[in-house]
Order: sequence, then structure tokens, then C-alpha cells
Amino acid sequence: MKQQLTTYYPTFINTLFNLSSWQRKLCATTSAALLLGLAANISIPTYPVPFSLQSLGVLLIGACLGRKLGALAILQYLFLGALGLPMFANGSGGFMALISPSAGYLYGYAFSAYIAGFAAEKGYDRRFLLGLIAFACAHQLIFVFGVAYLMGYFHISLSEALQVGYLPFVGVDALKFIIATCVMFSLWRYHAKKH
Repeated sequence: MKQQLTTYYPTFINTLFNLSSWQRKLCATTSAALLLGLAANISIPTYPVPFSLQSLGVLLIGACLGRKLGALAILQYLFLGALGLPMFANGSGGFMALISPSAGYLYGYAFSAYIAGFAAEKGYDRRFLLGLIAFACAHQLIFVFGVAYLMGYFHISLSEALQVGYLPFVGVDALKFIIATCVMFSLWRYHAKKH
């Protein structure tokens, strides 16, 4: 008999709600997309990439909803922003935001949420060190997309793109994946005490 090697754990939202119907899943992803829009508007306008709470929101969305719903929530977020709703940093919206200098980071969000969700489904967010490593990797993926996009957008070298699109954010963004780890670890600890 062939044993199944992959074990998936329920994500945190599944301990709160039954998401068996597509209507409930849609409600969860739409709520997450709108919350991410709020986080995006807590920002400091800097060029070419603003400081915001978006990436923290992305990690938490992925961890709470799981890889599929988390990535879907980000795609909804991008779609709503493209329609013109003020979903992006500094209250911006519209299709032009998806081809702006910081658009690469937006595209990276979907992949980051997927990785954070995958880590949660493997139970990594229930252990502090594993969660920290997983969220750090998921967070760095955003910068891979963002910096690569900046290189193409401005026709600059990797070194120059890192100087404008990565190095100014290192300290603050390290704090974000540490916060995401602490939040998820604390939620699971609280959940364990209640049951």
C-alpha cells in the first residue's frame, strides 16, 4: 500500500469558518482583498516604490486562507485595483498602476501569498522558527519580482535596481515577516488553549 507523503493541515480560517461552499470562499477572498486595500493605503509615498503595509497583509492573507484562496484573494485585489478602486499604495488605482515602476511588487504578491499559504498548510506557521523561515522566503519573493521589474522598467543594472528597490526596505520589511510570524504563532497558541 502506497503511503501518502504529503500531509496538509487546516489553515487558521478553517478553524473559524466552514468554507465548503464557493459563496463562502468568495466572501473570504473578497474580504481579504479589501483588507489588503486598507493596508496598502497605510503608506509613505516614496519614489519609485512606496513604503506600505501591503506585504505584511499578503503574508497574513496567505497564511490564514491557504495557498489557493490566498493567491486568489491577491488576484481579486489586483482586479479591483485595475478597475479603478483606490486599492494600491497612496490611494491609487486604475490599470496604469499595474504598469507603474512598482508593479513588479504587486505581481509578486500572488506568488508570495501562495508560498505563505503552502507553508501554513504544512503547519509551519504553528512553529515559530519554521514560520519565520517560511515567511521570510515568501516575503523575499516579492522583491525578486519587484527588483526584476525595476530593471526592465528603467533599463538599469541589478545593482542599481537593488539600491532603489530592495536596500531601502530591508529593515522595515524584515520587521514585517517577523510580525507575521508572531501573529500566526500567537493565533495558533491561543487556539490550542481554547481547545
